[in-house]
Amino acid sequence: MSPRQQMVSHAAQHIDGGLTGPLVFVDADNTLWDTDGVFARAQLTLLSLVEEAFEQRSRVENRLEYIRAFDQALAEQHHLGLRYPPRLLIQALAFAQQGLSQHEAVRRAWSDGSHSGLAAGTVSDIETAFIELISRPPDLLDGVLVGLRELLRVGATTVVLTEGSRKRVMGTIEHHGLFDYIDRVFEAPKTVRMFERVRSLARMDQTIYMIGDQLTRDIRPASEAGLTTIYIPGAFQPKWEIQAGNVATFQTSTFDAAAALVVGVEKEARTL
Repeated sequence: MSPRQQMVSHAAQHIDGGLTGPLVFVDADNTLWDTDGVFARAQLTLLSLVEEAFEQRSRVENRLEYIRAFDQALAEQHHLGLRYPPRLLIQALAFAQQGLSQHEAVRRAWSDGSHSGLAAGTVSDIETAFIELISRPPDLLDGVLVGLRELLRVGATTVVLTEGSRKRVMGTIEHHGLFDYIDRVFEAPKTVRMFERVRSLARMDQTIYMIGDQLTRDIRPASEAGLTTIYIPGAFQPKWEIQAGNVATFQTSTFDAAAALVVGVEKEARTL
């Protein structure tokens, strides 16, 4: 199945003496904007709503770390990963409110969450509130606008690559006024085969880069397909990311630093 794509910038004005620059694929969530921050606030609200339903507060020191332990345990078992249905997290937390261990609470949420102690209407209301919160536009991460401007300046073709909703990504691009800096948006699974297929977009002499925050989903498959990869570690690293091992060509802490790397590599290549 071919990647679904959408044109964004129809006539970007590259100011690099008419030269065509590199092809740069960029992850969206937690690379361009702070999706993690949106989810953190929504998860903490979800926990509070579950606690209110039971009229008792969880006795934990780090509330975000507590709920994310449940989140990761559920994601490891679900075929959608971290995009599993929010009701499972609500029901697992509800079981935990009744004194069950995390492991047992997650197991019961998977087997039959209807016995979590929360009425179906309450679960639905909390899930609706959570979905509304995670639908809010995330803030741009540090250095993103500067980096995108620099890529435009050197004539790069910048393509946002997402495994999530293309419509949501387009909405966030519009919200932050990024249409002048992004040429296309692709919605596709980030597999080695997909990266090999999208290489056909490039000229024979054009360098292809992948910039992302996930080693398992962004960096490893792109590296295996022969792309030059730049890893920008996100604020939240699931345990499977920590265990993955870094195979990136480069690593930076901000997007503008990643863009500067691209520019530096391209300038060096032109002098050879």
